[in-house]
Amino acid sequence: MEYIDGNIKVAWVALGEGRDGDYNPDDPNDVELLRFDTYYMKDGEWEAFDDGSYCTATPVNTPTAALAAGLVEIAFEVKAAYEAGESVKKTCEQLSWVSWMP
Repeated sequence: MEYIDGNIKVAWVALGEGRDGDYNPDDPNDVELLRFDTYYMKDGEWEAFDDGSYCTATPVNTPTAALAAGLVEIAFEVKAAYEAGESVKKTCEQLSWVSWMP
């Protein structure tokens, strides 16, 4: 799932990450988590932000509506930092701690 706001794109990705590294389906205490990736438009192509991809506390089974709302919020915050000429690293780090699970 992805969301585009003008020159900013954010996407949820599932890379098999869990609470302590790789997701372990045999561990009843582990949860498969989502990562978000962030991009900006440069010369008509999407470029990944440096330090703009983070694993989150959001489980892969989070309802679609909550995931969509999360992408809107991430895009809003990343766009604000980008347009202010700031690195998006700190913004993305802070957003990675949020769980978008309702």
